[in-house]
Amino acid sequence: MFYFRLNKVRIIDNRESGFLFIKRDLAEIKMISFITTGDTSFPDLDAFLQETDPKQRAKLAAAMVTQVVSNRILATIDNVRDDQSITFGDTGYVLFQRESIPGDFNWCFMALENDGDVRDLGETVKEVLRDEGFDDFVDNLAQVVGAAGNPGFAAGVAIAKYIAGVVAGNLSRRKDDLAGLLYMSLNRREHYPHGERKRDDVPDLTGNMLVDYSLFGFE
Repeated sequence: MFYFRLNKVRIIDNRESGFLFIKRDLAEIKMISFITTGDTSFPDLDAFLQETDPKQRAKLAAAMVTQVVSNRILATIDNVRDDQSITFGDTGYVLFQRESIPGDFNWCFMALENDGDVRDLGETVKEVLRDEGFDDFVDNLAQVVGAAGNPGFAAGVAIAKYIAGVVAGNLSRRKDDLAGLLYMSLNRREHYPHGERKRDDVPDLTGNMLVDYSLFGFE
């Protein structure tokens, strides 16, 4: 068995804006997690690599985007203050589990301050497919995956990063604010040879979030 847990998240600035000099102390934080592994299966990947028609290749890429988005895990934390540590009991919050220990593991984690409703699955996919950079992404994905030793893992990493980038970029056009963004790629040989790993206060890309996580596996 293999378990990946989120143990603690510290949000330095909750991104809650106020009126003039008056600021509300509390925010609603949405946490979104995308995880892919070295043996993640993309049924459309072979056809994508062999396809030469741009429109058909874009459709196959869209199917893979939908697959990654559908596997997200989302949690909502209410009443989050500035510089608050969010904990998940003494066992942590399981974001991913499976029967065997994966050889490769990729995690994309986002924290959003949200004044409205969470974007549903369909809207998230539409955002990505309507993005002005999607066609370039499809071309780049074909090159990256075609040259990779593990095409499935490379596709999962690239797609998750692109989804996160599109979502983060669209925040500026809505009321949502990006409170944290973390990308992490691990492999068993280097990072968890015995099936265990635990790290605390891992900094994110925004400088606004610190994360504690752990993974545990046995065979």
